[in-house]
Amino acid sequence: MRTLWNNSPASRRAGTALLAIGLLAVALGSSGCGDDEPNPIGSGSGGSGGDEPNPSGGGGGGGGGGGGGVGGPAFVVATRVWDDTATNSYFYVLPSLEQGTAVDPSQALEVTGSARLFAFEDQGWFGIGDSESPTISQYTLDGGSALVKGAAIGLQPFGVEALWPTNYVISPTKAYHPDRAGEQIVVWNPTTMEVKGTIPLPDTGREGYLALYGYGSVLRGKTLLFSVGWFDWKTTDTVLPETGLVAIDTETDTVVRFDVDDRCGGITQSVETASGDAYFVSSALAGAAYHVERLETEPCALRIPKDADAFDPDFLLRLGELADGAIVGDPIPAGGDSLFLRVFDEGLATIGEETKTSEITGQPAWHWWRWDTATNEAAAIAELAPSPANVSFFEVDGRVFTIEEKSGSTESTLIELTAEGGPKLGLTTPGYLHGLAKVR
Repeated sequence: MRTLWNNSPASRRAGTALLAIGLLAVALGSSGCGDDEPNPIGSGSGGSGGDEPNPSGGGGGGGGGGGGGVGGPAFVVATRVWDDTATNSYFYVLPSLEQGTAVDPSQALEVTGSARLFAFEDQGWFGIGDSESPTISQYTLDGGSALVKGAAIGLQPFGVEALWPTNYVISPTKAYHPDRAGEQIVVWNPTTMEVKGTIPLPDTGREGYLALYGYGSVLRGKTLLFSVGWFDWKTTDTVLPETGLVAIDTETDTVVRFDVDDRCGGITQSVETASGDAYFVSSALAGAAYHVERLETEPCALRIPKDADAFDPDFLLRLGELADGAIVGDPIPAGGDSLFLRVFDEGLATIGEETKTSEITGQPAWHWWRWDTATNEAAAIAELAPSPANVSFFEVDGRVFTIEEKSGSTESTLIELTAEGGPKLGLTTPGYLHGLAKVR
């Protein structure tokens, strides 16, 4: 599983139901039956109703579940429900992600606070991250579908204040947890549940800005590559006009190179296509910042060619060229050599002098497009109505999903973006669906 979370609840709620309106018509027609800081990826890679950089609440563990039969497929679905006084997280074990699958809160593992789901599908590993302390607990399934808590590791002794929604997986015995606030990587072993050390990244610091290490990474042989973008959403709501690239030797756990490219800023996500090329594309938040003159570089894409470990100096794509000059951002894998992109429709948005960039990405003014990197052609996806750019996406079981939320995040519906024949609706859960993984 790769999960990308997005913005705070306030910026996601407005108009998210519009996403499914167009889809519902397609589905019915084809079936014949009726801490409020933005995550600069757009609606963000989500938290206590949006995974803010400083989550609050508590974690817990033990038991619970319901759904997957013995030996059959099993998926863990993570949701959050909150009100003005408390946030609770729920972890369901379900046999299917299809529309109509029963989701019973009484059968879920309930955890206090805005806990996170971590899962490495290729490694057969999953766990839950605490929200009161930077602690990750491993979980397994019993003979049926109950969640069983195992060993735990705490990252606080290594200077980590709060968990981020990202881990870079190297092997069954090595993962990197990027501590953006601490400007370091924590090296840990998912098999033995031990912390092995840290990799300092002092060169990534920029005064007044958060060094946001990429939500995705690229592994080339023994070298791990990830981007760095610099965002200040606390004070000036600005983005620096450059992108860093960290190269780490995963055998020695040392930094071998740190590059800075001043052609493009606000990059938070990479997508590796079937060709082997990796594309690093501006976030929608960066596009919004450029639109209101809080970022100098226009939305763009950089590329690391197959078998290379640095940005191609001869490749720079201004994303507006794909969409008649519109603001474009937030790449999502679309299968093959294609990416989904979000394209801003200014006519659907309300923007004033004091409007924050996260408020722009939170408006239902972003169309869905598909970009074929092999042909460099892009087109709108008619089945999907405009929605906020700040939606989560999940790569699970060889498929890519996003969600549609009801107003107030009282209910979430999965949408399979890469379904054969076009996007289709999946299961519906109470609350905000923020995590998804296949665990059997």
